[in-house]
Amino acid sequence: MRKFSELAYDRPDLEAVKESLRQCALKMQAAKNYEEMRDLFLAQKEAGTGWQTMSTIAHIRNTVDTRDEFYEGEMKYFYEEQPQIELLWQAIERVILESPTRTQWEAEFGSFFIKNMEVNQKLADESVVADRIEEGNLTQQYSKISATATTDFRGEPCNFYGLLKHMQSTDRTERREAMMAWGDLYEQISDRLDAVYDKLVALRVGIAGKLGFDSYIEFAYLNRGRYDYTAEDAARFRRQVKEAVVPVCLRLREEQARRLGVDKLHYYDEALIFPEGNAVPKGDREELVKKAQQMYRELSPQTGEFFDLMVEKDLFDLETKPGKRPGGYCTFLAEYKTPFIFSNFNGTSADVDVLTHEAGHAFEAYTASRKVRLLEMVFPTSEVAEIHSMSMEHFAYPWMEQFFGEKADDYRYAHLMDALEVIPYMVSVDEFQHRVFEKPKMTAKERRQVWHELEHTYMPWRDYDGHAFLAEGGFWMQKQHIFLYPFYYIDYALAQMGAFEFYGRMKKDRARAWKDYYELCQAGGSRGYFDLLKLAGLSNPFEEGTVRRIVDSLLEDLF
Repeated sequence: MRKFSELAYDRPDLEAVKESLRQCALKMQAAKNYEEMRDLFLAQKEAGTGWQTMSTIAHIRNTVDTRDEFYEGEMKYFYEEQPQIELLWQAIERVILESPTRTQWEAEFGSFFIKNMEVNQKLADESVVADRIEEGNLTQQYSKISATATTDFRGEPCNFYGLLKHMQSTDRTERREAMMAWGDLYEQISDRLDAVYDKLVALRVGIAGKLGFDSYIEFAYLNRGRYDYTAEDAARFRRQVKEAVVPVCLRLREEQARRLGVDKLHYYDEALIFPEGNAVPKGDREELVKKAQQMYRELSPQTGEFFDLMVEKDLFDLETKPGKRPGGYCTFLAEYKTPFIFSNFNGTSADVDVLTHEAGHAFEAYTASRKVRLLEMVFPTSEVAEIHSMSMEHFAYPWMEQFFGEKADDYRYAHLMDALEVIPYMVSVDEFQHRVFEKPKMTAKERRQVWHELEHTYMPWRDYDGHAFLAEGGFWMQKQHIFLYPFYYIDYALAQMGAFEFYGRMKKDRARAWKDYYELCQAGGSRGYFDLLKLAGLSNPFEEGTVRRIVDSLLEDLF
């Protein structure tokens, strides 16, 4: 494999791909035995890695610069063709499900493989192809609006990520001005974002209805592979968070206010943990990556091999730049069995978090892709995938001196504090989406009111110091998951429970904790959520009392 920047992009002939899929279904129906069917299926899967890799390359380059018209056009091409390809794969899977060899498929590839195919039969249909294309176009529109939004702050152009750095300044006036500019910027584009979301909500409700679901919530749970728990279970988990996590967070915020010497903690104070300033990593992009490479070499032979490849092939795009989509992600180049990390460095500790969190995802993908046979079984459902990423953040703690020097302890404390304090926000995002899709015709103003109520419930310390748009509930729209990945967010809170358990274990027996973690990574998505928790010896976060027990185990580190 060449370096990522040297990889050629060639638009794949998706008409030829579709015809190949049609022929595969016919040949599998005519196959004489299980082995012949299986070989046809696996060959088709292998053939698909080429066009999927081209799609991933186009996606990466589009998100790196949303202003690039060529890759914007390529993404529209894939959005238009993907629903038809999914239908053709659905037909192939139907052949397997209806075949007398079904038990042999299950014996070789597992019951979760069969379960996924059964669910897939419910999630796609010719009647929603046009809607799926429109959904893809709308999400791309959202990304472009948010990526190209900029403002002038103290004489320099800033996007949303640039302003976040100023919100960690030790100068409270600067923090307040940055938050006001940040909120103003969202308010300026809010009409456009509301219009996109109005369309997305209506479209998604329509898709669920056409497919025979009573609600989009029911569809979304199956679409996210949530076979082990329901919306009612999620509500019970949110209640545990309210009872066990929110009071601890209130104590932490009160201590933070005392440390900072302020009578009232405002939103622009929340990111500043220490009055003398937060721990800031030392070094530019190249230095940070080099330090991460040394860390992963020392962490384990497996992580060293993985990260050496990432560096050798330059499988990163880390710097913030004009037109770049906000946020971060890890994706996968199927043909090469290599991950790719995308982020927006902004000169804060979050830059190091990228090199642990997204690298956790990347390490899992690298590991599982060499262990499991099918690409769709490389990544587990997100409740488990986020355990990989969040646990890696904790496994990296002993190396933080390399990044932060004498402020390494400050980083570790702030990181652990933030890992807990963000959970109420995560469940707020989850409940917000449930309430939106329970009443999908609510107006933009009504959505802001819902968010305003949720902040009072889960984040009672939150105060925007008079910024009207944020105070009335405009904050919700800064979470891109709500637009791009519906109902993907409580997954982080559920996963953090497992990551906290790994953190407790690594303090007692680091070698055993790493062994269990590595085994979890190797399993990829070959099993369901609860089965993977059992494999790693992790608790079920829905069971009553689990959240409080896990939170209580952190108190000695936080107070």
